Amino acid sequence: MTRFATSLLLLVTAAITANAQQDVCSSQVMVNSEGDLAPIASCSSFSGSLTVAGTSMTALTLPALQSLTGSIKVTSNPLLTTFSLDGLQNSTGSITLYNNTAISSILAPNLKTISSLEIVTAPKLKLLSLANIQTLDSLKVEDTGLDNSGPLPWSSLKQATDIGVSNNQFLKTIDMPSLTSVSGRFVVAGNGLMEGQGKGSSLLLSNLASLSNCTLRHLTDLKAPSLAMVGASLSFDETNLMQIDVPKLTSVGQTLSIVSNNLLSNTSFGELTTIGGALLIANNTELTTVDGFPKLKNISGVLNIRGAFTNITLPSVSTVQGGMSVLSSAEFDCSTLSKVKANAHGKTVCQAKVKSAKPTNNDGSSLESGAEMTATITVWGAVAVLSSLLYIL
Repeated sequence: MTRFATSLLLLVTAAITANAQQDVCSSQVMVNSEGDLAPIASCSSFSGSLTVAGTSMTALTLPALQSLTGSIKVTSNPLLTTFSLDGLQNSTGSITLYNNTAISSILAPNLKTISSLEIVTAPKLKLLSLANIQTLDSLKVEDTGLDNSGPLPWSSLKQATDIGVSNNQFLKTIDMPSLTSVSGRFVVAGNGLMEGQGKGSSLLLSNLASLSNCTLRHLTDLKAPSLAMVGASLSFDETNLMQIDVPKLTSVGQTLSIVSNNLLSNTSFGELTTIGGALLIANNTELTTVDGFPKLKNISGVLNIRGAFTNITLPSVSTVQGGMSVLSSAEFDCSTLSKVKANAHGKTVCQAKVKSAKPTNNDGSSLESGAEMTATITVWGAVAVLSSLLYIL
């Protein structure tokens, strides 16, 4: 064989090998054992789908991987303790880890961007080394063993579309110091409850300026000094907060809900001028005075306040598009809301010393029925249902 022919053969062989490797790095790979990882072990870029499910593997590592445009799914591997992507820097793909009950460490220390990261049901997880992530579309961390002893994936996070952090029993503090905006859903719920022995978690959002749809539950402390706008709904439900202070918030696009916060005694929304939906304040046992809305002018939905209130002050309200329902179980002078009542465009109800949430006439009959109830009672139920759905999702 001539030297030219030999060189040509080597070039052809190399090209075939390269194409084969490229095909493997963009293929669907099902891993049943550690040996099934061998074909993609040298992939620096992966655009296919990798599924690792129901194996007896104890460690999953892809040290050569630097870029991910496909997906990695790791599900129901009962012996898996370590998942490592040490070389991964950028990803427009997704990583999902679900029901890996023995996993204790997830390592991707150089990862800066990712489309979707979901970690669900990892009760022994303690080390989540993702401290360099700055942007992502979706982050979900749910039902893990994470505490505050190591780095957390949101310490450098600046922007996100959706964030869900829920049911992490040992996570007492959630600090997102670099986060400036969340354009989709932001749900923080059920953290720090310590299997029934804890009261919840603190949430620190020192630079967060804008949110879209936000549900907050089971908090013991909240710091959001820079939050100026919420595009959709904002809910504080079933927290252990003693005060809610959002000093720079100027507008809420839809409903503002403050429900079932048993320790809450003070609310302060000093710059809030507009609520695009309902203002719902209900079942907050210690909240007897509502005076934290000095600049609130426009409420596009219902004004619905229920509890043991003795004082409600809304000095600037000029429009309530959906009507007003104020029910207090305590002594309360409804005449203090005469200006608000005059500016309400729908059905208006104000009663003091009521025994139930449903308003009644002097003879005990229902004051409202049918469609008329929609503007008052239904709002509370609808908001609670929507809030629950966001919490579950």
